[in-house]
Amino acid sequence: MATVDVEPEVPPREAPFAEKMEYYRSQHTSRGIRMTHLAGIPGVAVSLPLLFARPKVGVPLFAASWALQVAGHKLFEKNNPALTKGFVSFQLCGLAFWCEEVGELIAGRGIGGGPSKR
Repeated sequence: MATVDVEPEVPPREAPFAEKMEYYRSQHTSRGIRMTHLAGIPGVAVSLPLLFARPKVGVPLFAASWALQVAGHKLFEKNNPALTKGFVSFQLCGLAFWCEEVGELIAGRGIGGGPSKR
């Protein structure tokens, strides 16, 4: 009998942040998605003030950073970005996830802290 992958259930809005992080991590398991987010998340963060101060730089950087992350989801995870299921809370999860990834890299454990799915 074949096994069927069951999509994890999106936590309700009132769920604790830890539960939302668990879901977020379940949507970001491959090395490819982790790498696109390592570049894309700070790209978005840097672009935000530039959107107002230097739109000719900020707008393309913002668009490219988001495009990189969405492409990562489509190519590596075959899913949609988690923020489509809760914009603010999953934005915060993305920042926390990025910090975790950078911590793993600094600690010498590599992308994702170890072997990846893809």
